[in-house]
Amino acid sequence: MAGTIPRYDICRYCQERFAQSYGPGRKKEYCSIACRQKAQRDRDGRLGQRPARSAHPLGRRIAEDLQALSAALLEAEYDGRPLKELLRCAGEVAREVEYYTAAAVHDARTKGADWEQVAAAAQVSATTARTRWTESRVQERLKRRATGRAAVRQTATLPAPGRDAAEDRLLAQAAERASAKLASALSYLHRASELTIRDVAEQTSLSPSYVSRILSGERTPAWPVVRTLVDLFGGDPAELAVLFESAHGLGPRARHAIPDAVARLQAALRGLHLAAGRPQFGAVRRASRGVLSTQAIREILEGEMVPGWEQTSTLVTALGGWPADVRPLWEAIHYAFLFCLDPVPEGFRQLPPARPESP
Repeated sequence: MAGTIPRYDICRYCQERFAQSYGPGRKKEYCSIACRQKAQRDRDGRLGQRPARSAHPLGRRIAEDLQALSAALLEAEYDGRPLKELLRCAGEVAREVEYYTAAAVHDARTKGADWEQVAAAAQVSATTARTRWTESRVQERLKRRATGRAAVRQTATLPAPGRDAAEDRLLAQAAERASAKLASALSYLHRASELTIRDVAEQTSLSPSYVSRILSGERTPAWPVVRTLVDLFGGDPAELAVLFESAHGLGPRARHAIPDAVARLQAALRGLHLAAGRPQFGAVRRASRGVLSTQAIREILEGEMVPGWEQTSTLVTALGGWPADVRPLWEAIHYAFLFCLDPVPEGFRQLPPARPESP
């Protein structure tokens, strides 16, 4: 209805944020009919039928954030920061570990584990396990976490003083990782061009020492320099645009329409592939432990398909990146579905699970 403020909730199955409809009747618990049907199949599986495996393990998502939080704690320790700050970092890790434990139990139960198996793994009694990790309690914890993350995303465009210090540290570390990937991508293109450092310096009017520092990652250049180097090396500047923005801590200034959000995700994935030295798709498949097929990898990197989050995070890890750094780009696509009126671009569909391939 016109003038009504939209309401949002968290899907009980996939834990994604969705628009809650107005009107009489029972409030929706799932973001789509597909999620409701999957939840029903999972419940049937726990009652003795064949269990249905969730396409989006909740524990894996939280483990990705734990990786970034643990890195922040280690960085604070190396920097010799005050005890108060160290303990704050440790508290963030501990809180996320609690969320992970609940999510891991949820994933195990979804796959068909009974309470005796959960209790044995957690080294508690079956009664304690059933009481501590009831479905309602786990869902409430994960909903609380998802709500908190949504609030952080909504305020992510505020100036630095309005952000939490821990968030600033994570953003700074993500920028450092992106800067290293940008240097790796430029270095790969330079080697492929077979130009010497002196050749590059002469053709760009940059000093040889500055070119060397850029390629080694000691300096993160401005975009005109990046574009000049990539053009000289015969590459595509668009493949490095998202890495450049991340290296300089530049997030999107506004929500992107669906085609733009898709293009940014694809550019980031191609940039990681470039930074990894453009390995053959078969090598990437092996690095993914067979989760992704070579066809899926080709379709993702060539922009023919937009992957689901499980495939995206697996590909990022196989290419030596951090899934937590790429997840905002993937989530932006789904926010675009909620907030944009643009038509869904042709070909936008998520990849099916990979079928086993012979080595």
